[in-house]
Amino acid sequence: MKDEDIFDILDGIASEETMRQHHKMLVENAEYQAIFNEYAQTHALLMDVSIEKTAVDFTDKLIDRWEVSQEVVNVRKTSKLPFYFLILMTISLVCLFIAALPMLNSQAVQVDLSKPLRILQDKDFTRLFLIINALVVLFFIDKRVLKPYFQRKMGV
Repeated sequence: MKDEDIFDILDGIASEETMRQHHKMLVENAEYQAIFNEYAQTHALLMDVSIEKTAVDFTDKLIDRWEVSQEVVNVRKTSKLPFYFLILMTISLVCLFIAALPMLNSQAVQVDLSKPLRILQDKDFTRLFLIINALVVLFFIDKRVLKPYFQRKMGV
């Protein structure tokens, strides 16, 4: 006999044919009798267990917490500006050292700064320097001022 048939017998929904076969096997087969007694004891224990009810307002609290957990959390990325600044300063110092190295007189420690000062006085260099600084300023104004302003306006 299948387990499903035994469960139907214990639940009281088995067919007459299944019940006849069950009674016959109970009398003839000791192994079946032991299995059926185990199932019957388990069934009785399960019938004694009371059905638990959910706590008051459980679903409301669950839905509230679900809504809170589904909210988008904005994670602010750290600024990479200090890292870029250190890299650019290191590159600038190395370039300055390389440019100043030929100006040093090997016999006397005198520094001739006329050549680097002439480079700084060059109009093209000054224009390039101003353009780069203007682009950097515009980038940070866009990132720190304009983007948050328009995001608030759009409701994103």
